[in-house]
Amino acid sequence: MYAAMIGLSIVLGLGVYALSLKKKSVPANIIFYSVILELVISIYLALMTTYVLSGANGYGLTSSGGAAGMLIGVFIMSKITPQYGKSFFDSCVLSLPLMYGIGKIGCAFAGCCGGIGYTGPLHIGSERGDVFPIQALEAIMFLSIYAISLFLYLKDRFNSLYAAIAYSFVKILLDFLREAHETKLITANQIICLGIVLALVLVSGFEKE
Repeated sequence: MYAAMIGLSIVLGLGVYALSLKKKSVPANIIFYSVILELVISIYLALMTTYVLSGANGYGLTSSGGAAGMLIGVFIMSKITPQYGKSFFDSCVLSLPLMYGIGKIGCAFAGCCGGIGYTGPLHIGSERGDVFPIQALEAIMFLSIYAISLFLYLKDRFNSLYAAIAYSFVKILLDFLREAHETKLITANQIICLGIVLALVLVSGFEKE
């Protein structure tokens, strides 16, 4: 189930990305190249982030690394075809919560990246004992965020910069409920999200000058 949901998140996320670009009248060949670039960079960074954080002892897909890869792909495409830069960014940001939310469904089934110790309502039993259902909560939160983002996008009221920053801070807050936070003041996911926010603010500032 985990592999199926991760695969589905990639297919649907990039599908939404491509359809959004088509709606923005971006040429089909540019959409194709952009989708390939996004796929390659996001998977590469998702794998390499886990590899580095594990001390070169293992591979796995890290969602924060994948999101960073998507945004880097957008930045590259915006430099190659600057006339479509805003379209790339809007379409990418729109697709991110959908990809993340579906991916978290797979994580919930796999039981990876558990929550903090918790014995309250809806707790989940694990090898560590009862834990908070963080993966299920993240899936619900980000799929709901995607629905809201899509509504605003269709109403032409979607601000991709504000949305990307909001997604990052929601992820930072939710990470406090993860197992990793029981032994760390700040997690790798939170650092990556803060880095994404800083990069977005800096790039946005430079482009306005």
